[in-house]
Formats: sequence, structure tokens, C-alpha cells
Amino acid sequence: MLITRIIKREKSSKYDVFIDGEYAFTCDVETFFMLGIEEGKEITNEQYKYYVNYIEAKEAKNHAFRLLSRKMLTEKQLADKLKLKGFSEEAIGEAVSKAKEYDYVNDENYAKFFVEEKMQSLYSRRRIYYELLKRGVEKEIIEKVLESIYPHEKEVEVIRQIVEKKKNSHREIQKLKKYLYTNGFEIENIEKALNLT
Repeated sequence: MLITRIIKREKSSKYDVFIDGEYAFTCDVETFFMLGIEEGKEITNEQYKYYVNYIEAKEAKNHAFRLLSRKMLTEKQLADKLKLKGFSEEAIGEAVSKAKEYDYVNDENYAKFFVEEKMQSLYSRRRIYYELLKRGVEKEIIEKVLESIYPHEKEVEVIRQIVEKKKNSHREIQKLKKYLYTNGFEIENIEKALNLT
């Protein structure tokens, strides 16, 4: 295999590389020099695969870091977003590992933030639990975080806040209980909260 042509893109630091007269890949200037890419260079099939895998892994990491600079994500959310971009499983695995290594992705920290935020929005423990499960957080992490930040006693407090809000609309107690139950609050906590108000 022979690198037959290299075209530097205008107004960009990217290079389009052609092998045996056919377009092969695009890389940034850092990768271009790091891999020692030059016209007329003979490369083996293994070298070509290495170049392509290296470039893809680097692009996946860069994309992952861009996503994480905008908002917090779980490992699963990050992997799903990279998959949508068409990256290979290997490149996704490397990008997620690197993000974890730098602590840019941390499911326990994500869960803590999520529980705090949703507790303020008067979500039930059960609803938070299932929302976090959907986002790919492990059960053990969810249970640990819920126990430390949003114990059952706090759910009773949240129910009382909802009851205070709903009282103004003169809902009957049965309707109120049904509303709370269908929103995931535990029946024992509903009873406790209603007895305290």
C-alpha cells in the first residue's frame, strides 16, 4: 500500500490522505505528524489498520469530552451518544475509559446530583430509582445514594410539601392518596405524611 496523495484542507488543520489513488482517511495535524504520514510512504495493511483505529479512537475521545463539557452524563448515556455517532465498540470503550480515568464520567456523582435535583422537584424515591436505572446507573449505586441523600423520612417530608400544595385545590384525601401513590410514593410514607399534617 502506498500513500499516493495528501491534501491539506483549506481553513482547517486537517489532512485528507489517499492510498493507492483512493481516499483513505482524514486526520488532524497532530496525528499527521505523530504517525509520520508522508507522500510516497509504503505502509502495510497492519499499519493502515493502526492509523484508522488510532484516528477513530482519538475522534471518539474528543467527541466524548465535548459532550461532557456541556452536561453531566452516565457511562451508558455517553456510550449511547458515541454509538449514535457511528464509532466502533472499541473506540467507544477507549473513550469511556479515558473519561472515567479523568473523572469526567462518574455514575455515583451523577446519581448524587440527580437525586438532589429531583428531590427538590418533589420526585418520589421510586421514580428517581427508575429514572437512574434507565440512565444506566447500577442498582447498588442508586440504593446507596438514595439511602444517604433521600432516606424514607425525607420522602415523608416531600409528601407533606405536596399535600400542602394540593390542599389549596381542595382535593379529597382519597384523591390525594391516589395521586401520591401513582407518582411512586410508598403507601406507608403517604400515611405517615398525611397523619403529620
